[in-house]
Amino acid sequence: MIEKRRKTIGVISTDPENIYQETVLNGIFRKAKEYGYDVLVFTTFVKATHENRQYLTGEANIYNIINFDLLDGVIVLSLTFKYSSDNIIFDQVRDLLREKCHCPVITIDEPMDDYEIVITDDEKSFENITSHVIEEHGCRKLYLLAGEKFMNSSQKRVIGFKRALEKHNIEVEEKNIMYGEFWYTLGERVASHIAAGELEKPDAIIAASDYIGLGFINEALKRGYKIPEDFIVTGFDGVLESRASDITLTTVIPATDKSGEISVIRLAEKIEGRKIEHDENFIGKTVFGMSCGCSLTNSGKREKDDYGYFAPYTSDEIDMRKFLQSYMAENLTETDSLEQCYDKIMKHAYLVDRSQEYFLCTCRDWETLINEGRDLYGSKCGYTDEVKISVYRCIPERFSEWENGFSNPDPYINTYFDSSLMLPKIFSPKREEPAVFYFTPVHFNGRRIGYSVIRFNHDDAVLNFIYQIWSRYVNNALEMMRVREQLVARSTRDAMTGLYNRNSLQEHLKNQFDKSQELETEFYVMYIDMNSLKYINDVYGHDEGDSAIKVLAGIINSVCTDNSVCIRMGGDEFLMTGQSADAYSEICRKTEEIESSLGRYNNYSDKPYLVTASFGSCYRRVSNFNEVNKMIKEADESMYEYKQAFKKTKNNADR
Repeated sequence: MIEKRRKTIGVISTDPENIYQETVLNGIFRKAKEYGYDVLVFTTFVKATHENRQYLTGEANIYNIINFDLLDGVIVLSLTFKYSSDNIIFDQVRDLLREKCHCPVITIDEPMDDYEIVITDDEKSFENITSHVIEEHGCRKLYLLAGEKFMNSSQKRVIGFKRALEKHNIEVEEKNIMYGEFWYTLGERVASHIAAGELEKPDAIIAASDYIGLGFINEALKRGYKIPEDFIVTGFDGVLESRASDITLTTVIPATDKSGEISVIRLAEKIEGRKIEHDENFIGKTVFGMSCGCSLTNSGKREKDDYGYFAPYTSDEIDMRKFLQSYMAENLTETDSLEQCYDKIMKHAYLVDRSQEYFLCTCRDWETLINEGRDLYGSKCGYTDEVKISVYRCIPERFSEWENGFSNPDPYINTYFDSSLMLPKIFSPKREEPAVFYFTPVHFNGRRIGYSVIRFNHDDAVLNFIYQIWSRYVNNALEMMRVREQLVARSTRDAMTGLYNRNSLQEHLKNQFDKSQELETEFYVMYIDMNSLKYINDVYGHDEGDSAIKVLAGIINSVCTDNSVCIRMGGDEFLMTGQSADAYSEICRKTEEIESSLGRYNNYSDKPYLVTASFGSCYRRVSNFNEVNKMIKEADESMYEYKQAFKKTKNNADR
């Protein structure tokens, strides 16, 4: 059983670079650091609404790695799962919690079963931005584009809107509250209806999300309207697009970080069994843009004090030019083997150097497995019982945490561990400080490969969009290497028996010849031919003939050692080549083992025919590779003599 040094909180989310998720997570990390808790974030890179459902399957598989028995509490950013019309991912997470979670659970902003919920109270913030439009701009006819009617966030914003109208003695007309998706399309539809004369022109559009507001602005501009001259428009949520558009949007940055803090406090009360005094003030901050006329310029960014972050193209920490000029995609895909590809991934980890450590954990035999999902969306596919750390990288400050100190430069690479542990390093006794670990999926369009774990300090633990692109390069490179290696295997392996085929003959002969030269041993070849295949095919059918070939191939392969190779030459003919200090004894031993195994098979197979074989061999010390083909011819001739003798003996026995 794992002995943990500190309390560990699991966070289940999607799309971590979204401003809502980023802000909530910042609040969680801030409070977790104060309490000395580790945080494990299990997240997809994409939204729950991602249009490629097969891809979403591979993303959502990350939730199957969660071992709730190793967590002291769980926080679910449940709102992030509810934008999907079918709620597939929401249902998957809910079912996992029902079946496997026995620790306290807190959900944020959207209910899930009967778990305790922390709700970001948007009422006052929405009341404030609505009041601003009324008081500062004299608007009296306002439309509210409210988003999904069934969602808590919509209802809270509707309440704030109505309260502002009532406070200013404006009649609340339900027809002026329009519900729909939290997306550009709702705003676009309303603008179209106004332009068509189907809706009376209002003074202002109060949008329940920035995307709705931007959708209205974009469509209104297409229809010849001017913003803010014809319409005052406001949004909500403070997304990046609100300040990156041609007309910056007046919006509110909700106090969702406070929700993150309070969710940790509520869990801590349950975990530690004590009451913690705290403030639950959720009022967000209004940021003024061009859409209401309070800002006349569009610089493409706002002060960091307003937004709490910079746009990606202005951040010193996110250098897209450096990323693109690294040619990471090309470097990863030019490799000749998986091991080389893993090495290149490690060498490109500098592009995500804000992290403390990076682990690429791959499923056992992932390069040959197919998805084992038991339903359309893969909610049961999970991970193999063991996973391997195929890539590991850390900053120098983390060396002291290595289990073997400085003596091992690669302390984790190629290490297998029980996947139920998620990542043993998390529970290392040498790790003094609490940390944040992100678990993200590694897959190719739903076909699982494994997962990545990236570690941060609590103060700098937000995933940026470059890590998502970096991870997709990794996914694509690994899939390309998998396909390439399978194509090579298919070109050199016999499809029926799994043995090497004749295409690979010269390569294996050369390898064994080189070994014999290096070790100064004898080189040998054995020719093996199945007896009576034509008889079996003619009397019992070709399926039985194929079955007999597979039996002989399996027995021949079973006697192959590290010093020999088995090749199907075609039909019922096989060649074994190798090197040995005493080749004669080696050939005799292998021949006896094959004949003995065939005898046992024939005694218990209940087949109406016998599987037997003829043998021919040749061995000697050789100094020139050109002699090898002569040896194969000699072995073939020896096998032919053996077969003729077998036929003569059989004919005499049949008389």
